[in-house]
Amino acid sequence: MKKLPPLTALRAFEATARLLSFTAAANELHVTQSAVSRQVRILEEHLQHKLFIRLTRRIELTPQGESYYWEVRQAFEKICDAGSRLNGRKKQSRLSVAVLPGVAALWLMPRLDSFWRENKDIDVRIVVSTGAADFRRSQIDMAIQVGALPGARAKGLPLANRMAVDWHGVHADALFPDALVALCHARLWRRHPILAIGDLKQHCLIHTAIRPDAWATWLREHGGRIGARQEAIECSQYAMALQAAMHGEGIALVPSVLADSFDPEHRLRRLFNGPTPSSGQYYLLTPAERYEDTPVRRFREWLIAQAKETSQDADSSPIARC
Repeated sequence: MKKLPPLTALRAFEATARLLSFTAAANELHVTQSAVSRQVRILEEHLQHKLFIRLTRRIELTPQGESYYWEVRQAFEKICDAGSRLNGRKKQSRLSVAVLPGVAALWLMPRLDSFWRENKDIDVRIVVSTGAADFRRSQIDMAIQVGALPGARAKGLPLANRMAVDWHGVHADALFPDALVALCHARLWRRHPILAIGDLKQHCLIHTAIRPDAWATWLREHGGRIGARQEAIECSQYAMALQAAMHGEGIALVPSVLADSFDPEHRLRRLFNGPTPSSGQYYLLTPAERYEDTPVRRFREWLIAQAKETSQDADSSPIARC
């Protein structure tokens, strides 16, 4: 116990490392910034290791500081759990999962009840987010993102999407491919049949703000382009774009996995040769330090099983094309 560091210094370090800011840590702990900085230096002297790199306008953890932070964080969680057990409260693990809006609304949420029924001791909280996963600042445990892994060779439609702020220590599990499919309602097609790319000029294109260049990229891949007088509408999310297509307002271009989740009976017609793969995939991102934690592992295994089932359903489903 003589080697135990000062607890006040540990609290200051944990808050500073989690927030990567002396000022933010001071606000959280209701002390001054200089007090937090002083406590961190006391801890560094005690450990005889530098924990932070102090830059002009920001700070970063050293490799030793990064490793030490995760150990301290887990120790604090164990202390909190011990207090809960002492007071007779049943411990419930909490997972915060950042998920893209379309995946959350159309694919994950309809399935999540089956996980909760079998894992009542795990409270999964879905955080809808379009930004790159930031496991340091946002306090999320996992993230579902779409894109290409660092260093991967680009194949298919270009997809410039930053999945993670920092890839250091991040584990990626593939869920399903990212492929875009053009869809329209049957009555819209009957009014103006679409037999070639040029026929799209007779229709309204439904754009989605989350991937604003999707139509232009897809058309280039198929030898077409958006005309100067092309009629178009814009939706903020894929769910809205699919609803608009279902109402016959135009032709939507959405990821096939979301289209199949929204329209499993394929009432919307898949145009041309169906989905066009992009250069990315959907991944479950997890910090390596949490990868084998029991609640993280159980949710990951369930999610991968759901993704595999989705892929099998897509392979076996009849596709109405035009």
